[in-house]
Amino acid sequence: MTEPVPQPLRYLVAAWLFVAVVALVVFNGIVPQYPAWLTGVIAWVACALLWTRLTRTQVRIVLALVAFGAAGVVWGMASGKSGLVQRALGQNIPLVGMLIAVSFLQLISTTRSTEGEPADIGRYALLRTLVGVHLFGAVINFSAVAIFADRLAARARLTLEQAMGLSQSFIIGALWSPFYGAMAVALTAAPGANITRLMAMGIPITVVALLITWLTLSSRRFGYAANFIGYPVRFEALWVPAVLAAGVLTVHEIWPAWSVLAVIAALAPLVTTVTLLFREGNRAAASLRRLVNVRLPEMGSEMALFLAAGVLSAGMAGMIAALDLGVPFTHYGGTEASMVLVVITLLAWVGFHPVILVSVAGPWLAPLDPDPNLLAMTFLMTWGIGLVGCPMSNTMLAMQGRYHAPFRELLRNNRIFSFKMMVLSAVMLNIYARVAG
Repeated sequence: MTEPVPQPLRYLVAAWLFVAVVALVVFNGIVPQYPAWLTGVIAWVACALLWTRLTRTQVRIVLALVAFGAAGVVWGMASGKSGLVQRALGQNIPLVGMLIAVSFLQLISTTRSTEGEPADIGRYALLRTLVGVHLFGAVINFSAVAIFADRLAARARLTLEQAMGLSQSFIIGALWSPFYGAMAVALTAAPGANITRLMAMGIPITVVALLITWLTLSSRRFGYAANFIGYPVRFEALWVPAVLAAGVLTVHEIWPAWSVLAVIAALAPLVTTVTLLFREGNRAAASLRRLVNVRLPEMGSEMALFLAAGVLSAGMAGMIAALDLGVPFTHYGGTEASMVLVVITLLAWVGFHPVILVSVAGPWLAPLDPDPNLLAMTFLMTWGIGLVGCPMSNTMLAMQGRYHAPFRELLRNNRIFSFKMMVLSAVMLNIYARVAG
């Protein structure tokens, strides 16, 4: 294994501050009295140390979110609203801690195949690839897409069909996976939502989504997927997603007061460390240290975005309190949820990331006292079906910049998929609202 390039001292300090954030998120889950805003200060210091790694576009976005959020916080405080500064610093800290913790799972991912393995070809290779990237991505996030896409693009750039399959099957996991940022944002924006119920609602829709992608790409229009080159998935490696998902649900049922995000933040590094000790013995510490020193500094831009979105959310709460803004609904039912779903999805198509939109919508809709599961599921759907057609999402940008997929065709086809899922999701929201009501 090649030695990693030495990192500047400030990057290493930032990386270990991120580790401290994970530990404090877990501690906050056990001791709720601990002020989360203190962890927010640590996270912001880490991002400041990594500031030079952000692109100009990322810097502008983060500064704009913080500026608008800070203005709303000041306005709200001037109107008598308290606790906004603490909220701005601590709003998305559980999400940040969870995402950092989940990155450790890359060390025990066993989705890589040997170079000599023959490629899978045909419509069932397509199905195995879709299911594989979805299930592995549900736990190790975009790393799964990178592993699959690197293999498929080793000899030629990704085809339209491969790019569609990878992006759609991965992003749609936001509808149910507790390891996605979407679930963390939804649980934060809809306090009281039950993760077990959200997963039970999201998994059937996800299965339909995967079938839609498979049937579309194996249709006559795409040559019945006869020449589709897929990834030779080893499904025996699925023990990692299975153990983690079972662990999260079990711990949550035994200790429901312990937040799901704190549970994930604890289990992901724990499972990784135990697995590495069995696999590598004394070399486990070196692997963990390499991930912290090399991988965690790469997450600076992503963490800065989520922290800035937390500031914006607090600012929106302050602005809403100052202006006494009402909502155009008298209650939040299936029809209203469908309207929110459509608006946020279409804004995502334009380029607005759902994390920003949800941060605005959450405090705006809170006075309606909505069913938290209905509200959280709306936000999960906007993430899973909106990002697939969002030109600014990390997955879509990677498909263009890293894998040189035909971007315009990919975006157009993904939006067709997104529209189909938007209709299906609106129907499901109305069914749930009727049954739950």
